Amino acid sequence: MHDEAAPVLYSQNKFLFTNPSDCTMFRVVASPFSANMTSVYFRIREKDVKLWATYLGSKDPSRSMKYDLPKLKSLWIFLRCGMMGTPGVINGMAGGGGLPALLAAQAQAIHQALGTQLQQQAQINIQALQQAMNQAHAGAHLNANANAPANGQPPMPFVQFAQNGLQNQHQNQNAAVPHPHGLQNNPPANPSPLAALAAQQQSQHPHNPPHQHHHHAPGHAHGHHQHGFFATFMRWEREMGLENLCLSLHETRPVEADIKIVCIVKLPRPELQRLVRVYADELSLDKNGDARTRFRRVHGVDVSLEVSGYDVGV
Repeated sequence: MHDEAAPVLYSQNKFLFTNPSDCTMFRVVASPFSANMTSVYFRIREKDVKLWATYLGSKDPSRSMKYDLPKLKSLWIFLRCGMMGTPGVINGMAGGGGLPALLAAQAQAIHQALGTQLQQQAQINIQALQQAMNQAHAGAHLNANANAPANGQPPMPFVQFAQNGLQNQHQNQNAAVPHPHGLQNNPPANPSPLAALAAQQQSQHPHNPPHQHHHHAPGHAHGHHQHGFFATFMRWEREMGLENLCLSLHETRPVEADIKIVCIVKLPRPELQRLVRVYADELSLDKNGDARTRFRRVHGVDVSLEVSGYDVGV
C-alpha cells in the first residue's frame, strides 16, 4: 500500500521551500519517491537572491534544482522585495541612511508611480522655484552689497519668495533662460536612477501638447504599459534580483515546466488603495485586498508584481 500511495503523495501535492539546502536535504532524507514532486513553491528573501540564483542555475548533481526536482512541472517563486513605510518615514530615512539602497529605490518607484498624475503641477512649480533660486544666487555673487537686506530687516518669507519666482518666470518667458524642462534633461550630478526616470516620465506624460499623437507599436495596445506601474519596477529588475533569477533558469529549467515569479512589495494600506485607483488598468485586487499585475514575460519567465497592504498604527 505504501508503494502505491507514496508516489501519489509526492506527485499530487505542493511543497514549499525557503532555502535551497532544505530542498536538497528533503531529497536526501525523504522517501525515494520524493523525486516525483511536480509542484513546488520557493519563497525567496531579498538577501538570499544570489544563493537561490546559484542553486537554480547549477548543474551539480549534489545540489541543484535540476537534480533535486527532476520531474518538476510547476514552479512558483515568491520574491520578497521589501516593506515600505509611510512617505514621511521614507523621506526622513533616505538622506541619513538606515534605509537600504534597494528599498529606497523601490520606495521612490512606488511614490513616483503614485504621483505620476498628481505631481505634474508641483513639478513645474519646483522647476520654476529652482530657476528663481539659481538666478538669485547668481545675482548675489554679482552684487552682494546691493542685494543685502537692511540691518534688522527680516528675510523674505519663503512663500513670497516662491511666488515671486513663479511670477518672474511668467514675465520672462521670452528671455534667454533655460526651458523649465532643462532641469529634467540635465539633472544634477549622480542622480538616483528612479529620480531620473520620474523626471523623464513627467516630461513625456501629459506635458505633451494635445496635437501630438503617440502611435504605439503592435502588441502594445495599452500605451500606459510602457510608462506604467509594472514598467517602472521592471526597469530596476537587476537591483530587485529579478534578472539574476530569470537568467539562472535559462539552461536548467525543464522544457515543459510552468515557471512564474511574483515580486512582493509591502506598502501601507492607504497608499495601496490610492495606487489601485491610479493604476486601475494594471492592478487587480484579490479577496485579501492585495493588488497584483498581470503576468508578463521577463527574460523568458512569467513575472507579476504584487503589492501587499498592511495597516499603519495611528
